[in-house]
Amino acid sequence: MFLNPKPTLPVESKQTARGSVSRRARLLLTTVSVGLVLSACGGGDDPYAAAPLPVNFNIGVTIGDRFVSSTPVIAGGSLNIAVRAGQRLRLDAGEPVVWTFFVGGSAISGGAQVYYGGADITAYRLSASVMGLDTNAYYPLQAPVAVTFVARSTYDSVQVATINLLITN
Repeated sequence: MFLNPKPTLPVESKQTARGSVSRRARLLLTTVSVGLVLSACGGGDDPYAAAPLPVNFNIGVTIGDRFVSSTPVIAGGSLNIAVRAGQRLRLDAGEPVVWTFFVGGSAISGGAQVYYGGADITAYRLSASVMGLDTNAYYPLQAPVAVTFVARSTYDSVQVATINLLITN
């Protein structure tokens, strides 16, 4: 009656067991593949997402108390201005920007006081979007002094505007 103490599965059941393992592996692989493909698609609109920030990137220039540029400097543009030593300049970008101040080929971020070419130049931040500049010359300048301001938007770093300033007597 018990001639073989180890029960053996019929040949058909061994094939069925192997088939179910490979079927499970294929099902798992398919599920993972579909999950990866669907996670890569952009999905739909998120009604709770934050609204895009308004883009108001243009630079208004004020010398003394007078607004100078009737056409503000838009992103990608530049403006050339000449001021006399002793005048005060104000640049307003209309949105938060990173200001870089170039004097004599050297870049200065934020604000600084520089004595260059006989001109005393003080640049300072008034707010996240406004930069001020005071100019002074204790003696007549031998040559005009070139200064450049570059404004880069903090919302979109591709948005850049340049102000080229020439300080004269």
